[in-house]
Amino acid sequence: MNRPRLPVAIIAMLFFISAGMARAQVYKWTDASGQVHYGQKKPDDATQVQTLDIAPSPPAASATNADSAAEVARLNALSEKMARERQAAEQARQEQAIRDLEQANQQLKNDLLNQQLQQQKEKEKEKDDSDSVVFGYPPFYPYPYPRPYPSYPPKPHPPQPWPCEPWPACRQPPPPEPPRPGPLAKPNPTFQPAPARVAPTPKAFFRSP
Repeated sequence: MNRPRLPVAIIAMLFFISAGMARAQVYKWTDASGQVHYGQKKPDDATQVQTLDIAPSPPAASATNADSAAEVARLNALSEKMARERQAAEQARQEQAIRDLEQANQQLKNDLLNQQLQQQKEKEKEKDDSDSVVFGYPPFYPYPYPRPYPSYPPKPHPPQPWPCEPWPACRQPPPPEPPRPGPLAKPNPTFQPAPARVAPTPKAFFRSP
């Protein structure tokens, strides 16, 4: 896109400055966005500044109409040069932005393609695993419901108490059993009757006369 030329007032100001000074200088710099600027004051924040020297015009006393026309033509040529440089910088910035966008789109396409290939490989692997034949014993398949009848003969019950495992607590002797409480009341003695006996026969005593 072509930039408009410098206004007529700026051209006239440059003409009068060049006519009054022995030699005029114009500073040229480019900002962060790629725009080219011109000015008589050197910017403080610009890193690369180019100085353009403007040749002085002949004295006003000896200036003629031809010289004035030549000065105007020179200023117009300078303005066109500035416009072309600004246009070239803007075009370069747009081309760089387009290249960056195309590179990002290509990277996105590559990522999507790699993802599709990975998914296809996983599907093919799952299909191969399902179609493969395994020779050997089938895996253990538990019953979905409880068995209708217990197995015969029935399994023996585990011993009581349970056997001690090789743990540190099992290696210690068991604690003594607490004493059993005594009876609350003294029980009655067992009835033991005396055996029946026969009365002894009385002996006869005789007295002498």
